[in-house]
Amino acid sequence: MTPRPLLLALSLAASVHGAPARPDIVVFLSDDHTWRDSSVYGSPDLATPNMKRLAADGMTFDQAYVASPSCAPSRAALLTGLWPARNGAEPNHSRPRAEITKLPAYLKQLGYEVVAFGKVGHYAQTADYGFDIARHFNYHEDIAIPKALEWLEARTDDRPLCLFVGTNWPHVPWPQDTAGIDPAALRIPPNHVDNPVTRQWRARYAAAVRIMDDELGKVYDLARRKLGHDTLFLHTSDHGAQWPFGKWSLYDDGIRTPLIVAWPGRVAPATRTAAMVSWIDILPTLVEAAGGAPPEGIDGRSFLPVLEGKADRHRDVVFTTHSGDGNFNVYPIRSARTADGAHYIRNLQPGFRFTSHVTQAHADSGYWTSWLDSAAADPAARQLVRRYQQRPAEEFYQADRDPYELDNRAADPAHAPAVERLRKATDEWMRATGDRQQVFGEPRPLPQAGAARPNVVTVLVDDMGWADLGCFGGKAAHTGAIDRLATEGVRFTSFYVNSPLCSPSRTALTTGHYPQRWRVTSYLDNRATNRRRGVAQWLDPNAPSLARQLQQAGYATGHFGKWHMGGQRDVGNAPLPAAYGFDRSLTNFEGLGPRVLPLCDAYDGSPTRRHDLGSATLGHGPVTWQDRATVTTAYVDAAIRFIDHAAAADQPFFVNLWPDDVHSPFFPPRDLRAATDGSKRALYHAVLTAMDRQLAPLFDRIRNDPRLRDNTLVLLCSDNGPEEGAGSSAPLRASKGWLYEGGIRSPLVAWGPGLLAKDAAGTTNATAVLSAVDLNRALYQICSAPLPPNAAPDGENLADTLLGKSAAGRTAPLFWRRPPDRTGTPRQDNPDLAVRHGKWKLLVNLDGSDPQLHDLEQDPSEQHNLAADHPDVAARLQQALLDWNATLPPDATSPGFKPGPTQPPRQRR
Repeated sequence: MTPRPLLLALSLAASVHGAPARPDIVVFLSDDHTWRDSSVYGSPDLATPNMKRLAADGMTFDQAYVASPSCAPSRAALLTGLWPARNGAEPNHSRPRAEITKLPAYLKQLGYEVVAFGKVGHYAQTADYGFDIARHFNYHEDIAIPKALEWLEARTDDRPLCLFVGTNWPHVPWPQDTAGIDPAALRIPPNHVDNPVTRQWRARYAAAVRIMDDELGKVYDLARRKLGHDTLFLHTSDHGAQWPFGKWSLYDDGIRTPLIVAWPGRVAPATRTAAMVSWIDILPTLVEAAGGAPPEGIDGRSFLPVLEGKADRHRDVVFTTHSGDGNFNVYPIRSARTADGAHYIRNLQPGFRFTSHVTQAHADSGYWTSWLDSAAADPAARQLVRRYQQRPAEEFYQADRDPYELDNRAADPAHAPAVERLRKATDEWMRATGDRQQVFGEPRPLPQAGAARPNVVTVLVDDMGWADLGCFGGKAAHTGAIDRLATEGVRFTSFYVNSPLCSPSRTALTTGHYPQRWRVTSYLDNRATNRRRGVAQWLDPNAPSLARQLQQAGYATGHFGKWHMGGQRDVGNAPLPAAYGFDRSLTNFEGLGPRVLPLCDAYDGSPTRRHDLGSATLGHGPVTWQDRATVTTAYVDAAIRFIDHAAAADQPFFVNLWPDDVHSPFFPPRDLRAATDGSKRALYHAVLTAMDRQLAPLFDRIRNDPRLRDNTLVLLCSDNGPEEGAGSSAPLRASKGWLYEGGIRSPLVAWGPGLLAKDAAGTTNATAVLSAVDLNRALYQICSAPLPPNAAPDGENLADTLLGKSAAGRTAPLFWRRPPDRTGTPRQDNPDLAVRHGKWKLLVNLDGSDPQLHDLEQDPSEQHNLAADHPDVAARLQQALLDWNATLPPDATSPGFKPGPTQPPRQRR
């Protein structure tokens, strides 16, 4: 219901003759300040002397509540006097409906100049509320307070003034300067994990509170000097701070707010009140204090009688609501809180995982990672982490006796009458306000009982040959850790990647599509080269992504290692891995975000050199330089930490661990290098041995934890064949870049003792033909995750084959198109197209020339061309190839290709 038209609502002509002059009003809003974190409200270590000065001059409210614990809906409720469901501003960043009368309009009708400096509405929304002046309201535009002071000092207008001043403090990012604050001396709330990192961030938060309090004092002093001591001065905060159980939650630390009002002559100094008030009550209170009649048709009620000492009660119950904050927080909650401390909370979607900027915006909430670190070893920390992210349908606290709301008594029979009373009150309030209980954004579901949610780790080795691992017949390198996986798992000898080069191969595993569909047909290089070849600058973030679908199904998703699907060479504006569904990433010079860049040391007295291909200049994340011989260790350490965090949070995980050290240049550690003759092949084998050593702790972490061992699938393969002169694919023909078997066939090991068939351990599947797009499709089935809408996967669901429960392979043909820059050599052309179907493989050029047909069961080395002997098979496969190729975007392989415009800047999904 929209309030009555303004002129009717105010009834200005009915103002009482001889009423006191309209006071000047100053409202100072702090941002994200938990009520108990000030000396006024009992904090022993967060000193707020200016809040105390204000309290000494006026009335302190001990039970003031915002309407919502996120910025936009909270401020919209204050400025409309309406519950969020009634004003339309429910999720964060939303706006109230335009036709609703806002507080500035009410006051302007009473003759006021109404001015806003700083964050009063939600940043740029401030201008929508109809202030006469609205300035400096952008994110942490910290000149707002001095500009407000400057403006007020120079003001000559004789109209009564209502000045809103909104500081950005103590909203994150909190200041680095914590001088004078001893982290060790701070009191850590019992609902927080107490560790050194928390204390450092607590000190930063205390420094932010200190800045806010200092700004409050400056505004208060100037207001009294410039406007007079009879000014009505109100200070409050929009909700709690960015700590767990604070902002975005309906616990008291999220919704209970400081509220202090000084008004000499009308409000007795140094008084406190237990009267319960809501932020929706501020609008009618200010209107009435300004001489108007409180508007009808709004939800707020004036608490002016409390201020004037004529009443000591206001509300018996306050209701609060939270509807989410984009995809950071998709968790609708409602609550009812009584003046005697009873607090009922209803989690509308308890099947969702509670996430927020705390858990996802690590730059501003860096303590959360430390909480996960603590939770990996400390049961008490683990309980707090899980309590924050997993919530029951109903909660009930007696907050007067349990101020941090640690003891949920919703199921306690002794509290059943109170729970039922507040349950009904909440139902009625939701009906009355037209609450649609809408879910905004894409939630993160919790694992459901009975649903398959195995963990998955894909290890995609860079440029490793089909025959290099010991378990595939290799003798030159020592790969004991990987070989052990094979003896406990299943080996597949007819597994293929979908391109003989890295970027398209990785694209296929990521999307489940042939990479040509996304114009990733060769390795991603610099902009000019990509354009010349008809190759995308990066994988389109709108492409299907296994990680994104698993993330939306409740998985923790991490990518550690080589990316090479955007953000390489001079392409610095590519999407980060997060755009494809990864919660965390640590990559190399072929990607953006946090990354490890290699220092190449030959241990021969020559200078160590950096090998980053320009990545260090691209920005977009912190860079760590590390000896190339140990870069895989950095990825493994990050992956293990990520797995520990997921386990602590009771969350299934999907991890890409994609080491790049087997790709040239080859820089093994000193001990292994010393044992080589310095040749390319020997260095390659030394690097492969070193990589196996570095992967071992990851495999051991999973194998030695029964909870992980019995519910984790590890898949290990290569992204394409080996670089010529380095690894081996013998007896397969050719190497990296070629469409012959040595370029596209890869070893594949599947390990998962609790997931594989009981008799599968140590077996080899030599008959099933499958590829990376089939792995992608199978993982959706294994993880019980829905396919992306309109995905049209190219892979077949071979989940049973992957788990050793079936020997069946693909029924449809597998297709390849060569990279446009891999034409072959003067001695041998690289065919344009290839197809495998059953035992047959055909290679042919786009114009139909040079067909080569091989029976791979009899001739895996592709030495005998049978095209003339089986023309019908060759013709059938060639037609299938040409038909498939006709569905794909052209690149420089295609006759008459002309480069188009460069790829446009990234677009958000």
